Amino acid sequence: MQPIADEFLPWLQQAIPLTEHMGIRKLEWRDEVLVFKLELAPLVNDKGTGFGGGVAGLATLLGWCYVTLLLDEHAKRCPVVVKESSNAFLAPITGDFEMHCRCQQSGGWQQFLQDFARKGRARLQLDIQAVQQQTAFTYTGTYVALGHTG
Repeated sequence: MQPIADEFLPWLQQAIPLTEHMGIRKLEWRDEVLVFKLELAPLVNDKGTGFGGGVAGLATLLGWCYVTLLLDEHAKRCPVVVKESSNAFLAPITGDFEMHCRCQQSGGWQQFLQDFARKGRARLQLDIQAVQQQTAFTYTGTYVALGHTG
């Protein structure tokens, strides 16, 4: 799915202008994991580390990108929303970092697509980690593909 991801980031930065200022250098697939390569500079707080709200916002966005790209790959673009999420800050983010997004359950994306095909909407639980030398932040979110509206 990498070619779609390469085209997606410029589209994302136009569709959601804030994303152009969030330090996203690259969006790439690594097997079944979607990765943001990120700069710390746009997210730095008064302590010189990653601002919690910005990091949490990036995790929410990365999950949304995962579901949207998955649907795009199967020609099923529709509205996607985050239903619920939780996160934990484990260590300060002190430099450029990566954020990794994967399905919570093995094979979860296939089941998601089957549910979407059958019901016209589906939900997917995703796990996200912000990683430097160690995991500094974790996030779990449930995303819903709403099907075609109107």
